[in-house]
Amino acid sequence: MTRTLVPTAANLICQHGSHVLLLKRSNKTTVWPNFWAFPGGKVDDNEFFREAALREAREEIGINGKPEDIRDETITMIRSIQWTKVVYFGRIEHYENAPAIMEPTLATDLAWFPISELPEPMIPHHKSGLEAILKKIGYVEIDMSA
Repeated sequence: MTRTLVPTAANLICQHGSHVLLLKRSNKTTVWPNFWAFPGGKVDDNEFFREAALREAREEIGINGKPEDIRDETITMIRSIQWTKVVYFGRIEHYENAPAIMEPTLATDLAWFPISELPEPMIPHHKSGLEAILKKIGYVEIDMSA
């Protein structure tokens, strides 16, 4: 039997009232350059989704949260012609430290946006993840292979 590894990512949606915090990815990034996104990234070996989301948020925007502070969650499975990917989104409102850009080579801007007025361009599955969280949907499939 062979085991297929599916790439996974974890993202943290920081919310304050009707606003969410987004990073603008640098034009130097190889994936989604100049797109707005939630803090997040790859899940390391032997790491749970919540751990990865909180670690990535700490590394990217300097905040500290606890797993029990994550209120709503969703999983998005994305299929394209080249790959299949599982992406976690968790929503948090309470954390320590003020958000700031911690990796200036990866992000050029950090801003709060009204949920009803998200910036463009935004990574499409990040927008889908937020929509799922707001609708209390725990699992979403996106087929980009068609």
